[in-house]
Amino acid sequence: MYTWKDPINKICIIVLSISLYLFFDDRQFWFFQASSEFANDSNKPRDTEAELSVVGVDIQSELNGKNTVKLREIVDHQTNLRRFGRCEPTLGESIKYRVENGIYTWVDSKGITNYSDQKPKHHAALYQPKSNRVLDYFELTITGKTVTHSFKNALIARLNAIFRSYTSVIGLKAMRKVTLSIEVLPNRHEYERVVKSYGGVGVNTAGIYFGNKNKVLVVQRSYEDTMQTAVHEALHAINQAVIGYSPRWLNEGLAEYFEAIQVNMQHAKIKPQYFLDKHGRIRGNIVTPLNLVSAEHLWKTEQAESLYKSSWAFVHFLMSSNSGRQTLKDILLQEQSEPCSSLSAKQLKGILASKQPKLVAAFQTYLNLPIKTQRL
Repeated sequence: MYTWKDPINKICIIVLSISLYLFFDDRQFWFFQASSEFANDSNKPRDTEAELSVVGVDIQSELNGKNTVKLREIVDHQTNLRRFGRCEPTLGESIKYRVENGIYTWVDSKGITNYSDQKPKHHAALYQPKSNRVLDYFELTITGKTVTHSFKNALIARLNAIFRSYTSVIGLKAMRKVTLSIEVLPNRHEYERVVKSYGGVGVNTAGIYFGNKNKVLVVQRSYEDTMQTAVHEALHAINQAVIGYSPRWLNEGLAEYFEAIQVNMQHAKIKPQYFLDKHGRIRGNIVTPLNLVSAEHLWKTEQAESLYKSSWAFVHFLMSSNSGRQTLKDILLQEQSEPCSSLSAKQLKGILASKQPKLVAAFQTYLNLPIKTQRL
């Protein structure tokens, strides 16, 4: 006999089947988070100029069987940096070398360990480590009830590779020591409680960086989401320690770029993480570099999502050539010379005009070609 309960039972079975499939396929979709994101997006503060970095919830939806679209919540990072951060590193936080039995040991700008009976020519300070670490450049602590040894080792490997890559761009002499504690909280309730105890707001965020305490808080989600959020926030810590305050496109562009790093043994690579079309090109509108450096005020508008993608694209473009990396180096060094202020659009355009006279054409060519994985 057919009853009114039969359709309900069938619907329940279908919903349960879909839920189980998504769960075991590691693609859980939490509807209350998605609805919260879209409901609050137009009212959320977005930015002015700083760095208690906050990365929002990333929801990935599969498209065409292989490509993903990344949605994020936009939060006011830069104002938070002014509130919780500091623009100048503590004295003595420069790269250091050690000497033992008359042999000097240090790591050069390419991340290669050097041994010599002569003191390095750069102005690094003497450091005699308590352990057998060669270089005391990245003091990192990772804690959390849900943190496994595998996750911790993978995160350390990614951050060490990032630090080496950052050093290869800016040079060893310009690097500064980074001290950072990353804590992964087991659930959203605990995450928001701890963030609040530090004076911040954890609602609608997945990670947050307190520069004045050298502390990153991350909420536990899927393995890769938690990993990328931790890496993203650590990049803001590196930026703060090395260059101080910076324009939003530079701060977020570097964090977006490096958060997708993958490490295998001693090899690291950056895979494109924004949605690409069937030809491997970035889909959607991209703000050109000259407009991007003048768009600081637009991060508070509905264009913020496009600015994230455009910032990533510009950094990816700069990292794709020797001339681009030299341009990025000049920008970073100029920022470092004035750590408590950000370069103006006029200053940035002056650097770009000098180092990238054919920038408009070169960037357009970059956008017209498939975006390639970069090896660091």
